[in-house]
Amino acid sequence: MDGIFQIFNPDWWMNENNNALQMTDAIVFLLLAIPVAYLLIYALASLKKYRNPYPPAPKPQRFLVLFVVLKNGREVIESVEHFLNTQQYPRDRYDIVVAATQLAEVDLDTLAQMPVNIVIPDKEECSKIYAIQQVMSHYSEYEYDAVIVFNSDNKVVPNALELFNNAYYTGCDAIQGHRITENLDTSIAVLNATSEEINNHLFRKGHTALGFSSALISSGMLFDFEMFRRIVPKLKGSDLTTAMELELLKENIYVEYLEEVTCYCKKSEDAAGYSKERQRWLGAQYRSTLQALTQLPIAFLQGKWDLCEKLFQWLLPSRFLLIAYIVICTVAMTLLNWPLALKWYGLLFALLLAFLLAMPEGEIAHKFRRAIWSLPVLIFTTAFSHILGFGKKSDPR
Repeated sequence: MDGIFQIFNPDWWMNENNNALQMTDAIVFLLLAIPVAYLLIYALASLKKYRNPYPPAPKPQRFLVLFVVLKNGREVIESVEHFLNTQQYPRDRYDIVVAATQLAEVDLDTLAQMPVNIVIPDKEECSKIYAIQQVMSHYSEYEYDAVIVFNSDNKVVPNALELFNNAYYTGCDAIQGHRITENLDTSIAVLNATSEEINNHLFRKGHTALGFSSALISSGMLFDFEMFRRIVPKLKGSDLTTAMELELLKENIYVEYLEEVTCYCKKSEDAAGYSKERQRWLGAQYRSTLQALTQLPIAFLQGKWDLCEKLFQWLLPSRFLLIAYIVICTVAMTLLNWPLALKWYGLLFALLLAFLLAMPEGEIAHKFRRAIWSLPVLIFTTAFSHILGFGKKSDPR
């Protein structure tokens, strides 16, 4: 029994006869080197120049454009107006439907005067998945060719439907657009936008460059209508992205990424809003981690490599936590045994290199240089959100 309590004695760790420090260091290094190598591989793949491979389609398909709104009616009114006024696509080839949850009467009246269909879920408070299920139950199987899903705050480029149409006509049954943050007013918002663009490079552009499916991001997505209507009733939980990715990859349905279909959204501008977003995300992450642990062996035996890759991704720590873990280990080993710390410095450099390779260009990159001082705030907020995330029920949004 006394031997167990030796782990709390610093001299025991420094004793070269038991090699405890070296063995622990090697195991922890391997566990953290795997996600770093994963990110670096996709960062290098994302450097490949993007070229849209889809020629103009000979005819326009019929689209159902779905806006999902939870509480914020003013946002969706502005988004729908922008969509109707800017899209360069035949107006008779698409319809707009709004899943309206907890909207004020004045907002519902405004929407009722617009050329859109309104579906009010039969639950006052419901998840995004439930709202979409309610909408799809109003339509027959072959009423449209494809459905395009947006959030209430999304604004897309004028040729979005045309680009979606070209790819869908060629045979893409699932497509993810390029979601980008619109508001860059605060340092937290800029870091949020930078993080999202790094995600686009790593998990969308990098993945499709190596032949894997693009990650979904809950909005700016197109799906074959018949397929989506069949899959939606199977979706469970509150996180549309995770549930939809799992069902698509189980059926070996490839998700394409269209970088030119820019879909603007709004992100939290302060640490408090970011913390709430992280807590919602953590609830989904914990569930997806459990799913990955149980389903990865089965997917491997079935030879579903795209699904295996996605499940493996769900097992990796978030980027902010990865930075925090490696920095802590680097500092600790520098103080305890500096020769062992050299490889940690190399790992930290490899991680930063992966992020630099995936760094967005243009206005976001320019503002990031001035907002980088807020990065410790986001790392601390992320770590604190993990603590708060345990035992809390995730927000249905």
